[in-house]
Amino acid sequence: MAKMDETRRTMILKGDLMKTILVICLPLALYQFFNSCYTLLDQIICAQISTDAQNAVSSISQIKNTISSFGAGLAAGGGVLVSRYYGAGKVKEARNASSNLFFMSILVSALLMLILIPLAVPIMKLCQVADASIALGKGYFRLQLLELAFVALNNVFIGLEKAKGNSKIILKLNVLVLLVKLGLTCLFVFGLQLKDIVFVELATIIAQLLLMGIGLFYLFGKNNIIRLSFKMIVPKKIYVVKILQLSIPIFLGKFVMSLGKVAVNAICGAYWNTATDGLIVGTLGVSNNMCGLITSPTNSFEEGESSIVSQNIGNGNIKRAVRAFYKTLIVATIVSVVGYVLMRFVFINQLVELFSSKDVKSPLYKQMVKDIFVWDSLSIIALGINAAVLGLLYGFGKTGLSTILNLSRIGSRIIILIILHTANPNLEATLCAGLSMGISNTVILILSFVFLFIFLFQVKIRGYKGMYLTDPEPEVSTLQEEE
Repeated sequence: MAKMDETRRTMILKGDLMKTILVICLPLALYQFFNSCYTLLDQIICAQISTDAQNAVSSISQIKNTISSFGAGLAAGGGVLVSRYYGAGKVKEARNASSNLFFMSILVSALLMLILIPLAVPIMKLCQVADASIALGKGYFRLQLLELAFVALNNVFIGLEKAKGNSKIILKLNVLVLLVKLGLTCLFVFGLQLKDIVFVELATIIAQLLLMGIGLFYLFGKNNIIRLSFKMIVPKKIYVVKILQLSIPIFLGKFVMSLGKVAVNAICGAYWNTATDGLIVGTLGVSNNMCGLITSPTNSFEEGESSIVSQNIGNGNIKRAVRAFYKTLIVATIVSVVGYVLMRFVFINQLVELFSSKDVKSPLYKQMVKDIFVWDSLSIIALGINAAVLGLLYGFGKTGLSTILNLSRIGSRIIILIILHTANPNLEATLCAGLSMGISNTVILILSFVFLFIFLFQVKIRGYKGMYLTDPEPEVSTLQEEE
């Protein structure tokens, strides 16, 4: 039994809650921040090749995020189940669930590669990616689809470490991967002068393979308390069904959210590709990734909080689980507000200037990014608060509500976009897209609070699985490690 795992579990179930949230969530926030930098680095480096290359990368990034929701949703749902077993001290069940999750991720990765790689170009055309971007980016996109297979397996390792609250190792390994990726990209593009965005993605794949190798070594290592074993990597109905029950709503929520962004981009492309010289889809992607520098770290509070909440639910401590939400909400709101102010009013010009190439399209491209970002940045505060709410719902197993929230956000964005264009076809692309973003982000904020009040009222009146907020806090259950 790993002493560090046991100490961390005791902290989650018994230690100071605010300290626990910061210890668990801040490394995850930095991890997500570096992940966002990871994406932006590609776009910034590709800007040194040409605006068309940069536009291709940013257009494709939204499609990639949609497809990656399959593996991410599976890992998140499996992580919630493993957290619950781990919090209850049931190590054997946690290991079985982890092994089944690993098998399911391999299956999903194989299916994604076999189905999607041959369809790369039709998918790009369906999403209204400009012809110039398709010509430049089809090889790049196929490699990204291959990368997603490795990412899906890496998500299992990351998800299981999150389930135990071990966020520091995630941060350390991600910094290593980021440095390898950046070093290889600079070598290919600037050192070897390989001016093709395929080599930008090749650097990413090599970095992800490195992470996968380290992750597999750790997942099967003897020092891992919920280590995988080959004899357990056999699908068992009891675990597969539970993982799917938790994962499918999370996947749908992530998929709907990402697909909605792709749909909005496609609508904008259909309306304004000609008027903007094919740049509208790419600038929407850049703006979204800029917001991701803050929204991705605040979304990590959702993941860290769900681990803390689900472990305490597993230990029978519903009161502590709810208190963890309130404290997470405070931290996530502060980070979101500060992040919004910095991004919107302090560093906006410097960030936009990073997306600068030497061709004639660059000034228009930068101005479009800035005009869209003014509206898109409203999502920073709304999604920060929403992340805290979703962390509570995920921890309690109410994963289906996330789908409703994301459907509402994207549905309202698409409807508003179409209404605005129909009412005034001459409305500028950036203003029309921006208004739909601003209004939909307000919708998600209001709905988050509505769902929160209803859920907490039900827990207060009816309790949850025989537990009530008035119950005395239980002792920490002991870990039952079995072979």
